[in-house]
Parts: sequence; C-alpha cells; structure tokens
Amino acid sequence: MRKAAIILAVFVFFGVFGFAMASATTIGVDLSHGESDKGLAVLTDKNGNVLAEGMIKTITDVNWVYIGDPALADQLGIQSVGEKITADALKDVDFLIIGQPSQPFSNDEIKALEDWWNQGGKILWVAADSDYGDGKDRIDYADSILDALGVHLRVDQASVEDATSNAGAGYRVVGLVNPEANTPNKDMLTKDLKNGGKVLFHGPGVVAYVDDDGNWKPIPGGGGIENVYVIVTSSGDGQIVENTDPAAQAYTAGSTGQFPLMAVEVFPDKKNVLIVSGETPYGGYEPMWSPTYHGVDLDGPQFVTNFIHWAINLQQSLGKEEGGGSTCGPAALVGLALIPIALYRRKR
Repeated sequence: MRKAAIILAVFVFFGVFGFAMASATTIGVDLSHGESDKGLAVLTDKNGNVLAEGMIKTITDVNWVYIGDPALADQLGIQSVGEKITADALKDVDFLIIGQPSQPFSNDEIKALEDWWNQGGKILWVAADSDYGDGKDRIDYADSILDALGVHLRVDQASVEDATSNAGAGYRVVGLVNPEANTPNKDMLTKDLKNGGKVLFHGPGVVAYVDDDGNWKPIPGGGGIENVYVIVTSSGDGQIVENTDPAAQAYTAGSTGQFPLMAVEVFPDKKNVLIVSGETPYGGYEPMWSPTYHGVDLDGPQFVTNFIHWAINLQQSLGKEEGGGSTCGPAALVGLALIPIALYRRKR
C-alpha cells in the first residue's frame, strides 16, 4: 500500500509538472511569403563568417516551429507546421512572427489569421520595412493583416533616417531601446544591454496609429496612447523621408524628431498582444538580431531575447488579471504531489 501511494505521488507530481513544462509558448515564424530565414538558425556576414548564433538556438525555453517549405526543416532544426498559413498550421501557435513579407497574403490566409487572433491569448509580431524600392509593397502586405484584424497600429508609407544614431549612413538607423515610462515591467526590456540599447533598424519604416474612425495619426516618440507602448525609437535627430509613392498618411516628409520604430498594442479583452515594427528581427537586408554592423556594437540578440520573453510575460499577465492568477506554481505542484502521501499517513 505504501509503495502504491508513493508511486501515485510521483505520478501526480511529474504528471502535473510535466504538463506545465510541456505547455511552453510555441513561436511560429512565417517563411511562406518570401521572408528570408537569416538569423533564425545562425547569422553570418556576406563572407559566411558566423556573427552570432540564431534566434532558435539562443532562445531555447520556447517551442519553435515555422510555416513554409518543409525542405528547410533540417537546415533550421525545427518543424514545419504547414506550407502556408491555414487554421491547421496555426492551431498550436501561441506567438506568430511575420518578418517583412515580400509576397501578398491570400484571402484564405487573412481569414485564418483573423480566426486565430479572435481565439484570444495570442501574440502577433508584424514586421514591415521602409518605402524604399519594393519596401512599399512589404508595408502594404504587413498592413493588409493589420487592417483585417481591426487593430490600431500600422506602418506608414515612409522611411525614417537618423543623422546621429546610425551605422555610418542615415538610412542604417541604430534604433534606441527607449520604452515609455508606463511600459509594464520595462526593466525586462533593458536587462543586460551592454551597448546602451542600440539595435539595428536598417532602412526602417515608421509606426503609426489609426483611430476608430479610420484616421491615420502619428505616434509621439514618448508614447501616451492608451494600451499602446512605444518600445524602440530613433534619436531626436530622426527624419521622415519619402522614397516612393504613395505618400505617408500620418507623417510628413522632412519632419524631424524622435519617431517610433517599434510599438506594442495590448488588447485586455482578448488577452492579445500585437507588436508592429518597421524592421524585422530575422531576415531582411540585415535583421534586428545583428550584434554588430559597420563597426557599431549592437544589442540585437540580447534585446530580441528580452523582448520575446517580455511579450510572453505581458500576454500571460493579461490572462491572470481576470482569473486572479495561476494556482499551479511550483509550490502548488509540490503540494498536489504530497496529497497522496498525506492521505496514506492519516489512514495508516
């Protein structure tokens, strides 16, 4: 009898605890719309020299999957959950990153994203580009998703350049991790940044806000909009530049100041978190993950790691607000495991 009770205790402990561990956040990366996988498994320079281990090998406390060509699985070391965005591909994804798409999304894909988002408890990171060259199309493709979801953040049809915070040229913007004062747990974002919170935003777009009446508005670099948090900005010497038509809707070419390069919108009702950025963490010409560029030391890998953990923590905190918090922390799990032993001792 005693042996059976102990076995049952072990089963309860490891069964519950194992389930908790198995429920780690699953991050899906879109590679089905022409996005590059640069920086996912490894980041190299143009000569093939390794600059940094990639996101997948660095951020190991989440489950990584991707949407795209199954032939990439061996190279990336993670599973493909589908060749395109579908309800089935998204069913186990908690956090989806769409990094600078260069191909349009079909109506079916948009509907699948919309349904996934409306389930609640999701994190979506949509990364666009500047309006230089075919970057204007990448902005359109990114905004097509945001339009469908009924959210407020967009990327405007413009570029940000920076006369002082750059990697040798104004368009090679070195964004500054500069979370506004009321950002929840903002110390998580700046932890262990060795280079002053410098992150590469190579030729970035600028994040804008669309109100409930459809009016495009600029976001102040210091934030101040309810449920929106500006995370990365240009320096105060940023400038809005128009490269191609159409014209920007929220910002004016030639205007200067501190501009938002990355912002977060929170949806307490759905328990969702939206991230919109004018540069991508992976892929692109040179991703946000870069640790150095043209002689400038950067905090790319550390910041992106911090940010992903922060976003997960933020989403989970939204879920706890309504439910009063989880009761299945480590102490609770140990308590559950000891119940059979306590019952056995009382009956003995």
